[in-house]
Amino acid sequence: MRAFLLPLALALLAGCADPTSTSGDSPEATSPAVTEISVPAGADSGRPRLSATPGGTPLLSWTEPDTTRGADGHALRYSFWRDAAWSTPETAASGDDWFVNWADTPGVIPISESLLLAHTLPMHPRGDSPYAYDAAASVGNGRVWTPAALLHDDGMPAEHGFVSVAPLANSSAGVVWLDGRAQSGGHDGDHAGAMSLRYAMLTASGERRGDAVLDVRTCDCCPTAIVSTPEGPLVAYRDRSEAEVRDVAVVRMVDGAWTSPIVPHADGWTINGCPVNGPALSARGASVALAWFTAAGDSARVRLAFSRDSGATWGEAATLDRSAPLGRVGVAFIASGDAAVSWLGTSGDEAVLFVQRVSPSGAARDAVEVARMDGSRASGIPRIVAAGDGVLVAWTDPSAAVPLRTARVQL
Repeated sequence: MRAFLLPLALALLAGCADPTSTSGDSPEATSPAVTEISVPAGADSGRPRLSATPGGTPLLSWTEPDTTRGADGHALRYSFWRDAAWSTPETAASGDDWFVNWADTPGVIPISESLLLAHTLPMHPRGDSPYAYDAAASVGNGRVWTPAALLHDDGMPAEHGFVSVAPLANSSAGVVWLDGRAQSGGHDGDHAGAMSLRYAMLTASGERRGDAVLDVRTCDCCPTAIVSTPEGPLVAYRDRSEAEVRDVAVVRMVDGAWTSPIVPHADGWTINGCPVNGPALSARGASVALAWFTAAGDSARVRLAFSRDSGATWGEAATLDRSAPLGRVGVAFIASGDAAVSWLGTSGDEAVLFVQRVSPSGAARDAVEVARMDGSRASGIPRIVAAGDGVLVAWTDPSAAVPLRTARVQL
């Protein structure tokens, strides 16, 4: 089904530019300072994640083949940004039974200055579907890790993935994922078989607590996002209504309880299939930036909105690119308090990785062109993290000898 839905979505986007628009058209790309940084990764590396310690030290994680685990072996590797370079990589986990995919990726996320959470996607031992896989996590300091434990306890040979992690107090972590335990009808099945959004808290010892169902009907394979705010965790994801409207929704924890989901800005994107295009969140205290992609009204565009109260209310949405972008967005607050937004735009037959600086008031600088690449699934989802008053960006270039690439962008 995924193999069918992605070409369908791309076909939908092919002619989506809005020639009548006067703002937010194809961005005027500039190059103030883009410096590519080599990554100590191996051949066939890719599927990056970027995050940062609570103190702001960036961390890059990725997967690459691990021949010591056999022909199907993979390793989850990570590296810290130190002294303007990536440190010697470490291995957080390895396996020979992982689900390896361009959009649903493992990752390593700092949950304190000394503890990391590594999450992986092992295939379900009783599943005969390529999408019957689990979501597992372990906590460690880089030398010693807790045994990998499942985030869920349903035991179903179903999809469990698109994991997102945010550090909480006391070196614990809030974790969200898409959970397909109720999917009797497979992808995009009937209501009884809908994908759900679930949450759990993991302690520093790897113990799971506070399991919760945040939404019983979501889009099937759009990445999720979670951040910590003074009120509590805030989660963003692509919702799915009974009428197949798939707008981005948020849900937050307040006083220890989860609120009902809300849609900050109703685009009204009705599509009978998953676009594999999730939202992105960044938080700085109670200030939150939400970036997302939509193709409502057959007009593809990248959008951004800010909240000043931990996601309770949202300001007016800005449109950054409406010239048939592919989406795959990222967002990060930088030192100035502005937000940097990344996405894949288009130029002819190429995909263009853009980064743009936008203030909470809506003032936007020219977009910066970081790289050009094939826009196919093999390029994956670019990632972004703050680095001073600029950002580090990671992406996959399938044509390169070392496909995993990163750059520093001064904004």
